[in-house]
Amino acid sequence: MARHAEYDIDEVLDKAMELFWKRGYEGVSMAELVEHTGLNRRTMYALFKDKNGLFKEALDRYYMKSGSKKLKILKENPGKKGIELFFRQFSFSEDFKGCLFSNSLNEKVFIKTDTYKIPTEYFKKIRLGLKTNLEQAKKDGDFHGDVNAMSLTLLTMIHGFHVHGKYNCSKEDSKIIIDNILSMIK
Repeated sequence: MARHAEYDIDEVLDKAMELFWKRGYEGVSMAELVEHTGLNRRTMYALFKDKNGLFKEALDRYYMKSGSKKLKILKENPGKKGIELFFRQFSFSEDFKGCLFSNSLNEKVFIKTDTYKIPTEYFKKIRLGLKTNLEQAKKDGDFHGDVNAMSLTLLTMIHGFHVHGKYNCSKEDSKIIIDNILSMIK
């Protein structure tokens, strides 16, 4: 008789995502993932093949839970308003971990190419969303600069924000930074 699965795959992926987010891909062993998720080693390998397979699934889960919502903000709020709403969601705190996608980009040498494409494709979509909103802001008379240059600058600032917030937990500082970023869109 087949044994009933005693795990919730979304919960397993959330736990793995949490560990990768805290320690990075290279900083986590398969044994730690087995312990942290509660799966046994045999089930872990049967479900995900290897650590890269689990990491890839965790990145996909992160996109579903967080990344897609951020893209949706840009898409559903055209022009400068969408960019403002997008940036206003960032705030430093004691438990700020940055972005799993930004964190993963720092580990390029450890991550397989097809897996590394997940965060790079996400940031390409963010840049495209920023460009689209900047083009609309330009049409609306809310932005008069170079759309391409500003979208690159904003994307770079997003990455910087994700790193800076790991050691600066001041909500006031995050508000100052966001206000300054948004003041550049004129």
